[in-house]
Amino acid sequence: MNRKIRNSLFKIHTWMGLHLSLFFVFMFLTGTLLVAGFELESVGRPNIWTMMAKEDRTASFGMIYEGVKETHPQSRPFVIVKRSTPWFVDQTFGDTGWGEAVTFWTDPVTGGIVEETRNLGFRNILRDLHDTLLTEKRVVFILVSATSVFLLGQIISGFVTYRRFWKGFFRWPNRSNGLRSWAGGVHRLTALWSAPVMILIALTSLYFMLGGLGMNGTTPELPSSSPRDSALPSGFGPEMIDTAEARAHAALPGFDPVVMLIPGSKADSLVFIGHVEGVAEFRGMSSVALDPATLEVLGVMTPDGLGGLAKWKDLMNMLHFGTWAGAFSMALWIVFGLIATGVAVTGAMIFSARLRPDAARHGPFRRIWRGMGWTRWIYLLLLAGMLFTAYHRFNPGAYDATRAYPVNADGSVARLILRAPLRHETPLDVEMRIGAPDVVAVSIEIDSGPARSVELTRHDAKATAYFQLTPAETQNEITANLKKSDGKEEAVIFRLGHPIW
Repeated sequence: MNRKIRNSLFKIHTWMGLHLSLFFVFMFLTGTLLVAGFELESVGRPNIWTMMAKEDRTASFGMIYEGVKETHPQSRPFVIVKRSTPWFVDQTFGDTGWGEAVTFWTDPVTGGIVEETRNLGFRNILRDLHDTLLTEKRVVFILVSATSVFLLGQIISGFVTYRRFWKGFFRWPNRSNGLRSWAGGVHRLTALWSAPVMILIALTSLYFMLGGLGMNGTTPELPSSSPRDSALPSGFGPEMIDTAEARAHAALPGFDPVVMLIPGSKADSLVFIGHVEGVAEFRGMSSVALDPATLEVLGVMTPDGLGGLAKWKDLMNMLHFGTWAGAFSMALWIVFGLIATGVAVTGAMIFSARLRPDAARHGPFRRIWRGMGWTRWIYLLLLAGMLFTAYHRFNPGAYDATRAYPVNADGSVARLILRAPLRHETPLDVEMRIGAPDVVAVSIEIDSGPARSVELTRHDAKATAYFQLTPAETQNEITANLKKSDGKEEAVIFRLGHPIW
């Protein structure tokens, strides 16, 4: 290649490497930690770890559902996942009786609950940092994913400017020419070794960017179930679930369901998702949908029905998150992620020294900071934005209000609003919004205790009552007696369930 072109590419590589170095360090480091994010978060949770072989994990979806409902009768499970990884017990995602999102961990043999965890933890916060800089905004996700173009540009320009790079895979850095020369050798060596993984990360990030732009391909829609009066039919329980799973097996030979979606609305189907014997896992999962009332098979979807970019979704996820070979590939991705982080740091140190030779008296990190020039102020703005977003999302008063609905009436009659979590012996202010017309007074009974009148305010045709609850080790049953102007009363019953924490 013409030397002039190579020199131009080297200047671009140098400038981009310096000014984007901190961003790449941040992305590589958070991405590396995210590979084992939940494992790191769960170090102090011995109950959810297991070494049990797949064939010994005999708990059915029905047993798991029964185990959750026995311990937390008022909970609403909506997704059951079996064998999410070989080293964790089964998990069920759901809501508590007071509406808080929670994960129930169940024994792979008995289906009984062994632990409950809140959904917002280290892994989810780290994921939001990596994906959207904590903003959870789609446009930020697209912009962050788009930086993979610059990463690909750095890799390509690095290969072009490093003449005969294929000879450098085993060229160990030499310390005899000083620290700068040694750092340059380390940078080139580690960049070569991590390049294949970084190319995969960049290409999969481009795929995610296209998804963020709405180019998701096509996925066939399963038929909807027949209309019914409630999300779950009468008698829905372990026996019905096990029968439904058997019919899903019959509808799709070789089917091994590992996920069950429980209906959350009157139109939702009961869906089983898993792999089919003989179909490669990277092609995607298959699913069988059934009517929860009649257990009639409504439809079967296999990877053959996917179109466009949807065909590549599972493969892209496996390559990006390093799950294509289980623990081995995850460990490999962590090692190369840390190496890539070192590439970004050493590259910035080398290039800052070249751009700012007058700053040699400063330390390496200060030299990087001074060498970035005006772009450092962009980093400061990004940091300030993330800190502001973190405070907005995680300050003590940032709890998202939850809702609880009556067990003996429709939610349009009345519902509870809780603006703080339900915790052991912690007084909780409760707001009850009343949809029933012409209510002039309200009294409540907590766990069959004495009735007491509560404050009632009116706004147009609707009324709102306010009272305080101190959660006890009971089902925290609240009976609200709604008195109307004609003297009639209607009892509305809420069961929040016992506190978990």
